[in-house]
Amino acid sequence: MRVVLASMNEIGKHGLEELVRHVEVAGLFTPRERGNHYMDLFDFTALAARLKVPVFKIADINDRETEAQIRALAPDAGLSLGWKQIVKPHIFGIPRLGWIGAHPGKLLLKGEPIDPEVCSAPGNEPINHAILGGFRKTGMTLFWLKSRIDAGEVFARGEVDIDTGHETAQTLLVKIARLTAGLLRENLPLLVAGNPPRLPQELKNTQPYMKPIRAENNRIDLAAPAEQTYRLIRSCIYPYPNAFIKFHGARIYVERARLEQGVFTDLKLRVGGSPYAGK
Repeated sequence: MRVVLASMNEIGKHGLEELVRHVEVAGLFTPRERGNHYMDLFDFTALAARLKVPVFKIADINDRETEAQIRALAPDAGLSLGWKQIVKPHIFGIPRLGWIGAHPGKLLLKGEPIDPEVCSAPGNEPINHAILGGFRKTGMTLFWLKSRIDAGEVFARGEVDIDTGHETAQTLLVKIARLTAGLLRENLPLLVAGNPPRLPQELKNTQPYMKPIRAENNRIDLAAPAEQTYRLIRSCIYPYPNAFIKFHGARIYVERARLEQGVFTDLKLRVGGSPYAGK
């Protein structure tokens, strides 16, 4: 079976390593540059070369050039794992079996009730929202792409615990990436055999849709409680833009922090600049 993969982060790294054990990965599509993406990019160059997977660096997965490249690869299935652009029907309709997307949250199955301790909302930046919202658990849902965002039938899903005291977006990203690899390991044989899961989602009784987060949303309110500030800081640790305060026209970014008994320790600050410089 031939598949194509679209990815830009750690989730795709772990996914690619698992995919090559089961299927032929005909091509990996990854952004040409970070641009306006709300996180830094994982560099797949060395990994893809070691795994002998062709890499296509693109600006837009939905443009005509990318469409032609995907069609030329004649994939049986497509996967977007850790991908920030919406994949449109003219792209996800190319593979004969369809296209599997990924949502780093535990989306609900049809009729399943909401658990307020588990991040199960559809929408944007679920890793960051899981920390900001103080959830105790989140997960990963792999689902069949449809025109409606995060609404396709479920291919696989799983759950991870969140350390509500000190989890960061960086550590949670790695947890979810490893979970993704495990879900692929368990379910790819079903895809190859031609009988993959397609479980209906609960689309009405869900947690509120998660709104996009922009770098400007990471400004620290100095009047906010310490725990709220700490959640904000932890939610945008690299590879995401860091939380910041404004000080006489300058931005002071918090690259690392720890809160113990109401006191911030282990602070690493940066005045101006970019969290991506030198990474």
